[in-house]
Formats: sequence, C-alpha cells, structure tokens
Amino acid sequence: MKYEYDVRQFSWVKQDNTFYADAWNLVAWMPDGSTHPEAFPHGKKQFYIVNTQTGGERRFRFVKEVTEYPVEDDTKYYETAWIFESEDGILCKILITTN
Repeated sequence: MKYEYDVRQFSWVKQDNTFYADAWNLVAWMPDGSTHPEAFPHGKKQFYIVNTQTGGERRFRFVKEVTEYPVEDDTKYYETAWIFESEDGILCKILITTN
C-alpha cells in the first residue's frame, strides 16, 4: 500500500537536509484519495512526501531508530525517532515518543 504525506505537514531544515515531524500529527493519504484514520499508520515501511503545488514526490525508506537525550540535566527526558532517507539523500526524522 502506498502512503503519502503532504510536504506542508513537515518542517524543513535546509542546513540538516532533513524534514522533521511528530508521528502523532501526520495524516496519511490512501491510494483512493481518502485519509487514513490513524496517525502515521505505516510504521517503518516506506512512504512518500508529496508536494501538491509542484506535483513532485520523494520516496523515503527506513534507515534506523535513534534515542536521544537532548536535555543535559538529571531528568530522564528522552526522545525516540525513526530516521528515513530518500534516494537522493534527503533525511526525514519522525519523532515517535518522548518521555
């Protein structure tokens, strides 16, 4: 099944060459044009980011899961993200959990 996301759902950071998004906030389009009832339904399978203004799209495939500890203090705060990559080397980091 082909899962597509509108590019406007992502934040683009040029210096990182990376799209960013929270999984809970992503709405997927189904092949019939309807939206999937669950957020980020495909898990670690490939997906497409579509630019509806230009008609372009890029396929992203899962590369790895990372857990980061962005706060350097005594809290137990961390975030888990899935990293995906397109054929032309653009990354997509999807935040999955935060504790």
